[in-house]
Amino acid sequence: MQARYRRVGFGATAAMRAFGRYHATAMSPAPERPIVRGEHVWLRALELSDITEHPIEDGDLAHFAGFPRSFSRAEGERFFQKLASQTDDVLQFAICRLGDDDSIGAVGLRHIDRENGSAEVSIFIAEPSQWGKGLGTDAMRAVLDYAFGEMRLERVWLRVFDYNPRAARSYEKAGFVKEVLLRHDRFHRGKHHDTHLMAIVRSDWEADPRKRSWDY
Repeated sequence: MQARYRRVGFGATAAMRAFGRYHATAMSPAPERPIVRGEHVWLRALELSDITEHPIEDGDLAHFAGFPRSFSRAEGERFFQKLASQTDDVLQFAICRLGDDDSIGAVGLRHIDRENGSAEVSIFIAEPSQWGKGLGTDAMRAVLDYAFGEMRLERVWLRVFDYNPRAARSYEKAGFVKEVLLRHDRFHRGKHHDTHLMAIVRSDWEADPRKRSWDY
């Protein structure tokens, strides 16, 4: 694998900007001790190539992620620029396996409300061959450690569609609980589906005895 030397780092905090600067000068494909990591994956600043070089063409991935069609490279670039310009309320990471620099997906916080301490999280594993291995749950736990342990958030929430029970189980393993049912909230593949709102609050995260990102 060819090492990448240029990183595009952005974020809402000085820590995240430092994270991006670290990758701008790193001479190895992946750090020995990543700043934000789980048991099997680590999170780095999202870069343009993570979006433009990994088109979403797989039907199952598009289905579970909620994409009705694929996106062009130009659309991917515009999406990235939109993310990069919203540094106050959006924070995006690429998900990589430990010891590797290649992205297998992405996880991010958006609608970051610093006054009330809340944010919405979204995640997807772009490589179907990596599904069912617990990597999504691991990445979610890592981003929750960042949200509660560095950003001082109180509540992190997400949306999950009724046709994606596997994702719901993964979120429950990470500590999320179902709070609200939005009936017939999403129209997809010719019919309306329900959406569940799930959330984890600080006390839930604190009660989980697992290792934190900084304990590895």
